[in-house]
Amino acid sequence: MAAAAMILPLLLLLCWFLLLSVGDAMSQQLELVFNDDASASAPAGRLVSWTNGMGWYKGMPREFVDGHNQLRARYGLQPMRWDNKLARQARRWSDAMRGDCQIRHSTGNSFAESLYIGRNGWNARASDAVRCWGDEEHLYDRDTGKCTAGVDFHECGHFAFMVRPNFTRIGCARAECFNGGVFITCNYFKDKQHQPATPPTYS
Repeated sequence: MAAAAMILPLLLLLCWFLLLSVGDAMSQQLELVFNDDASASAPAGRLVSWTNGMGWYKGMPREFVDGHNQLRARYGLQPMRWDNKLARQARRWSDAMRGDCQIRHSTGNSFAESLYIGRNGWNARASDAVRCWGDEEHLYDRDTGKCTAGVDFHECGHFAFMVRPNFTRIGCARAECFNGGVFITCNYFKDKQHQPATPPTYS
């Protein structure tokens, strides 16, 4: 009886140590699984593209300007020049639209605005927007500076901005949407003496 009385506490102590050991093992395993899940899901929540999510790439401003000025040269117009202030405003708007990546214009501005969305992943470049807007040329009436008869200005407005004689400054930005797609904004401004009261915007 005395021996049994001594063995029982030893058995209870051994069981207690075993429970602690199992508990520690389970705790470490759960932590490892949690960390593995976190590391696996991190890339899905991180923007990865050929610009590393920056949107901007070397030579992009020149690509926008040259694309516009090639069209303007055909119409005998003076070339546009890059405007950093317009580009910063365009950048703010493009960045703000990365979440839903839907066509929506900024408000309360004193400049004209054109938008473009590329849906082919993050591949669209400045030249793609310029080419898309340039494709509206067949709807543009050079004599009136408006669309051909019966066509709403929204159908040729991008091209009209590109070849408007008194639009001399341009600033654009490119942002990569979180769920894929590229949002491009180009802003145009006239010389001060020709500022419109309410500049139009076209998507």
